[in-house]
Amino acid sequence: MPQLLRGYDTVTQITALANWLQHRQAPAPQRLWIATDPDHTARATLLARIALAGRGIQIQPDPPPTPSPSEHRKLLRDSLRLTLWRFTGSTGAWLVPKIVARKRAGCGV
Repeated sequence: MPQLLRGYDTVTQITALANWLQHRQAPAPQRLWIATDPDHTARATLLARIALAGRGIQIQPDPPPTPSPSEHRKLLRDSLRLTLWRFTGSTGAWLVPKIVARKRAGCGV
């Protein structure tokens, strides 16, 4: 699963997961559980639902927790990035190369 290790933020990790699920030989799972820290779970769950919409995969927990006030801005930003990805195949990361380079270096990608 090296392709799943390429994500350097929530959006790129979820798009890597979606691409991996689409191209693997085995049937797609029926249920996917998002496990991360409590504050991040709400955003990651909602973003996974956007990325995997229409694939028949239930994203858990259901319902997702309510995002904290600090997560609302990130949720809006990342929702827009995933919507862009669904239509173009790009998350728009190329628009902010310095931020991407810092994030990639920070997680060793």
